[in-house]
Amino acid sequence: MEDRDMDRHSQPNARTSNRVTRFFREGRPFTSERRANFRVRLAPIVAMTALFCSAFATTGQANGRFDRLMADSGDYARSGLYVGGGLVGGFTTRLEGQLTEIPGVDDVEVDPSFGLAGRLGARITPHLALEAHYEWMEDFETSVDGVEIAETRTQALTGDLKGYLATGRVQPYLSAGLGFLSAKSDDPVTTFERTDTDFAVRFGGGVDFYLNESFGLSIDSSYVVPTGDVEDLDYVSVGAGVFFRF
Repeated sequence: MEDRDMDRHSQPNARTSNRVTRFFREGRPFTSERRANFRVRLAPIVAMTALFCSAFATTGQANGRFDRLMADSGDYARSGLYVGGGLVGGFTTRLEGQLTEIPGVDDVEVDPSFGLAGRLGARITPHLALEAHYEWMEDFETSVDGVEIAETRTQALTGDLKGYLATGRVQPYLSAGLGFLSAKSDDPVTTFERTDTDFAVRFGGGVDFYLNESFGLSIDSSYVVPTGDVEDLDYVSVGAGVFFRF
């Protein structure tokens, strides 16, 4: 009798588990309600874009003072190609809430994930760069009642516009981009797998620290907002890495 009670407490309700698993297997149709939700989510994106443009347009005088403060003989804002990469960690912002909306599902946890990031870009002007930004997240693990029921791996590739707020040895920047996010979800029990890919936007910022004119260190954070079949996988990433200027 005690063994049966322990089993009952150590495993999620079968019906609850099936509902969550169905969420990953089938996704949700793009109904009029989801279209309305997407428009609501699009509003802050538009606002952030406007803020990005406004902040970049009004930093001229401050940039000059900061650059004079950090000035040395190095040419850190020259045009040319660069490549970089590093480690990244992230956490989802909506998935846990979406799963708890499923009837009968209460105790849901989505663990943070860790992964890798890579960049290939071109510095066009002292204050602007275009960049291909790739990010791989190893595993957002989803558990119900303490039992793992799904693992989700994501890959995001965006083309970003970076606006540098200074051009000296220390260069803070803001960025915004558009691309794709691909998500692969598996059920470790049934070995079911599902992969979806859809459009995504990215907003972020960071700081580049130049060790010399060619090598440097970077820290950054970004918010990835996917759409369509992967819209529930919004996540925030924080990373650190190195870069090389050609």
